[in-house]
Amino acid sequence: MEALLTLVQRNSKVFRRDKTQVFFSLLSVLIVIVLYAVFLQKMQIDAIEQITEATPELITLVNEWLVAGLLSMIAVTTTLGAYGIAVKDQESKTQADFLTAPLSRATIQMSYVVNALIIGSIFTFIALIGCEIFIVVTGGELLSFQSFIQVISILFLAVLLASVFNLFLSLFVSTQSAFSTLGTIVGTVLGFLCGVYVPLGALPNFAQNLIMYFPISHTTLLLRNAFMESSIAQVFDGVPTTYVEDYKINYGIIYDLHGNIISTSTSFFIIVSTTIILAAASIMLFKRKYK
Repeated sequence: MEALLTLVQRNSKVFRRDKTQVFFSLLSVLIVIVLYAVFLQKMQIDAIEQITEATPELITLVNEWLVAGLLSMIAVTTTLGAYGIAVKDQESKTQADFLTAPLSRATIQMSYVVNALIIGSIFTFIALIGCEIFIVVTGGELLSFQSFIQVISILFLAVLLASVFNLFLSLFVSTQSAFSTLGTIVGTVLGFLCGVYVPLGALPNFAQNLIMYFPISHTTLLLRNAFMESSIAQVFDGVPTTYVEDYKINYGIIYDLHGNIISTSTSFFIIVSTTIILAAASIMLFKRKYK
C-alpha cells in the first residue's frame, strides 16, 4: 500500500508539472465554451422564446444546460490526460526501472488508475465550483444542498466511468504520438457524443441513437436533470406539457429511445454496469498485454 501511494504521489507531480498536458486535457472544454458564446446560447434561447416569454430564468436554464455538459466532458478529458503518464513511462522504459524494485506491474498500473481518479475528481470539483459561481454571476441561484450532493454523487460516477473507459483505451497505445492521436479523437467526438456541440434533436436518428447508447452521455443526462429541474419549472410555468417534453427531448434532458423514455434508474444502471464491464475487460487486456 505504501508503494502504491508513493507511485500515485509521483504520478500526480508529473502530471501537474506538465502544463501542456493539463492544457490539452481541457482543450475540448474550451472549444465548447467558445461555441456556446458564439451561437449555442442564442440558438437555444431563440428556440425557447418561440413557446414562452423571455425571463431572467431562461438565461439560467440555458447556462445550466451548458454547465452539465462541460462537467461531464471534464471528467473524461482530465482522466484521459492523466493516463498520458502511463504511456510516457512505458515508452521511456521508466516502468522497467520501477520493476527493478519490489513492485508488481499490477501495482504500477493501479497507481495510474488511482491518479486518474484523483486528478479527475479534483478538476471536476473545481469546475463545479467555478460553474456555480458563473451561474450566480449571470443571475441564477446556487444549487440547494440536496441538489449539490446529488451533483457530487453523479460527478463521482462520471469520473469513475471515465477513468475505467480511458484505462481501457490507453491499454491499446504504447507511444506518446499514438496517445496524442487518441486524445485528439476523444476530444473531438466527445462533445458530439455528450450532446453538447449540437442539440440532440438537430441530429439524424442514427446519431441520436448513437448518443443515447453511449454510456458517458448518461452522466450528462443525469447532470442536466439535477441542474435544470428548478429552472425548467420556472421557465415553462403555464406552458403545455407537450411543448416542455419536446424541449427536453430535443436538448437531451430526457432520452426517448425507440419511443421509450429512459428513466433515471436506467441511466444509473447503464453507468454502473458499463464501469464494471470495462474494468473487467481492462484487467483481461492488461494480463494479456503483459503475460
